[in-house]
Amino acid sequence: MFHRPMLSLISAVCCSLLLAIGNLYAEDSRAELQEALSELDALYADVLPWMAQLYDPDSGGFYESIGLKERKEPKDYGPDIQSTFFAIVILANSDMVETMPPAIKRQMVRYFQSRQDPQTGYFVDHDYPDMVENQRVLGRALSFSLGSLRMLGSEPLYPLPGQPRRPSSRRPEKSAPAPAKDTRAETLPSPARVDTRSPPSAPAQGEHPNVYYVPAAQNVYRVPSAEDLSRLDTSSFPPHLASVEAFRAWLDERPWEHSWTALDNLSSQYKLINTLPQSYRDVIIDEAMRNVEARQDPETGLIGGGDLQVRISGAFKFVSFCSNVGRPIPRAAQIQQTLLEWFADEPEIDRIFFIRNACDMMDKLCRSTGRKLTNEELIQVTRFAVSQLKRFRQADGGFRSFTFGSFVSPNDLYLGRNSIPAQAGDQSEMNGTSNAYRVWKAIYWLAGQERPRDSMEGFWEVSLSESQPEKRDGANAADD
Repeated sequence: MFHRPMLSLISAVCCSLLLAIGNLYAEDSRAELQEALSELDALYADVLPWMAQLYDPDSGGFYESIGLKERKEPKDYGPDIQSTFFAIVILANSDMVETMPPAIKRQMVRYFQSRQDPQTGYFVDHDYPDMVENQRVLGRALSFSLGSLRMLGSEPLYPLPGQPRRPSSRRPEKSAPAPAKDTRAETLPSPARVDTRSPPSAPAQGEHPNVYYVPAAQNVYRVPSAEDLSRLDTSSFPPHLASVEAFRAWLDERPWEHSWTALDNLSSQYKLINTLPQSYRDVIIDEAMRNVEARQDPETGLIGGGDLQVRISGAFKFVSFCSNVGRPIPRAAQIQQTLLEWFADEPEIDRIFFIRNACDMMDKLCRSTGRKLTNEELIQVTRFAVSQLKRFRQADGGFRSFTFGSFVSPNDLYLGRNSIPAQAGDQSEMNGTSNAYRVWKAIYWLAGQERPRDSMEGFWEVSLSESQPEKRDGANAADD
């Protein structure tokens, strides 16, 4: 029989041992996480040297791939809005926009401003007039162009879709002579003609640029009456946003059997929705939330049809929509649990978007629910990302979008049945590389750590010294 002092001593020793074991375990866990993060970092070492080759000094934009710049693909496509936006995001996250030569920054601003239709407010690339026939692509191009101009410290020249026209004496700055193919801009077909208001002012530092904020004292939502809405002139709005009934019909017509596509369609419209008058915008967002929540599985939080990866990517698009319009995420905890189980199953991915969507969404869900990942869960997510991303990384230094081949799809125009195989062979492209880059950022956000800043000495010198396509073709011919 132990005396009480002896029992106390044994208890204290046991507690000390358990504490020591716990500290050793935690230290091992932290070391394993840092090792996994280092493996992730190494995948991005050659992204900037690859990207420097895609810049086009004549237009101020970036090509989607080296194959397109070297004119090895089926069509002679030029730089595009989506690829240029992705490049600017990567440069901004590498602290290279601030050090960008002023002449290059002006040329990039002109790139976007010259692509805005003064009548409709939309942004359309001169080489891709079929953009106007795709509401999803138009919505994305609007978002990408506004985001790029903001990061470059500029703004659109003309009112945005859904805003009233305003008198302006501003004219686009003169830029370098455009290639002959750019002269088609005046003959582009126009999307639905819409009125506009003044572009929204830049968000305060630290605010998310896409979220609508209401001062606390005014954060009371008054449901507009039928009389209120009857006085609102919606005749100039995009047709699918001209009435709640039209928007409901548009939502119901989305391909809900493929969750990712349906919710991507919705997510692409948030910029347009955010330009609507406040009371009407709230009604439209209410309808979107009601419509989607009615389709949501109460146990998993997922929406619509498709395989699990498709439904998770659909949920990501909805979570992004909620964030961009300033609404809480319905069933956030259920989606988070579903996602953790998906990571634990370690599925093999053939589209890089699924990796990005899952990691990015997990970060948003952790912020929404307040439920942070444990070190073990962080290690699992990081190891999963590293093993999967290695399958998409290419010898040229970037990433491609699919494991089963390389495709040409500037502005995300040519997907599914319309896919165009890359004749230049397996290669990286800006869409795949941008998604891989977003995975890198999301995992560091989840880990609560500062991501290592990548940089490249002489990036712009390399970009400007790259041969133009005509000269490159001649040099290749001589080599052959």
